[in-house]
Amino acid sequence: MVTADPRSASISPELKAEAAAWVARLHGSGRTSALQAALRAWIAADPSHARALELATEAWEIGGSIPATAVPRISPVRWRTLRIGLAKPALGVATVLVLVGAAAIFALRDRPISTETGEQRSVTLDDGTRVSLNTNTRLSVHYTKSERQIRLETGEAFFDVAKNPHRPFVVLAGNQAVIALGTSFMVRRDEGVVDVTLVEGKVTVTTEDVSDTLVTPPANGQVLAPGERLRIAGARPTLDRPSIDALTAWRRGEVVLDHTRLADAVDEMNRYSREKLIISAPGSGDILVSGIFRAGDSARFARAIADTYHLRIMEEPSRIVLADMPAAKPP
Repeated sequence: MVTADPRSASISPELKAEAAAWVARLHGSGRTSALQAALRAWIAADPSHARALELATEAWEIGGSIPATAVPRISPVRWRTLRIGLAKPALGVATVLVLVGAAAIFALRDRPISTETGEQRSVTLDDGTRVSLNTNTRLSVHYTKSERQIRLETGEAFFDVAKNPHRPFVVLAGNQAVIALGTSFMVRRDEGVVDVTLVEGKVTVTTEDVSDTLVTPPANGQVLAPGERLRIAGARPTLDRPSIDALTAWRRGEVVLDHTRLADAVDEMNRYSREKLIISAPGSGDILVSGIFRAGDSARFARAIADTYHLRIMEEPSRIVLADMPAAKPP
């Protein structure tokens, strides 16, 4: 049994997860000199970053409790390339980064992962599955030898699942479950509504309620084809084929609207900003709007809508109001 190091109390779960995210980036196909420079800056930004790496390294050396599947596989050539690519002052820390990252990635299991309003985040789990979290999302990870399970408490996440036919990947969202072996799909959970959109591969969505517990749910249910979205809201689920590009636009930092009611467009924009949009103009909520907008840029969205539909903007603390133009004064 390995006892906890009291020094680790000052290292937050978020910092450990952040270190894991760095390792995931370094082992991805997009590793560049710019990424390495950003890593050096991160290491130098705060002494706690180096402490987190150091403590995790000690835990690794003592342990043996972290399974081999949690260790990123790096060929000797890639490891030498990584060390050469980092500046000399950072080599001491960089040398232990892979071991620390393995421990940090493993630590993501059985621990909540979350984003705040307007934040997006990507993590790589210890089996190679990549998860992208949209704004204001909270989920937890629970892996066992026989199953990989995610509980989506709120928000939206995109899953690029590593294939393993002997270890199903299950996402619980309320009383529904999504079961996949190796595929890409998205789950969004709002109050009373769960959307499951399949991008590629194959998933089964349970059509009967399952308890929100860490037990594999029944495998019967609705099988989705690529491009299909199943919406569970009430007793009768609905199936449609929305624009995948529009639904995944948040991964590019965008909100794509296509003949969307202004009221619904405002709700979507409000997901990404603490400065909330409000419609006070009677009947304006039913206006159909189209366009591509930067997620979180509520002010520019409001200006575009106001200019196009002859509304006026009233800026108030923490909100932007779209109102009717004032009545013209009589001559």
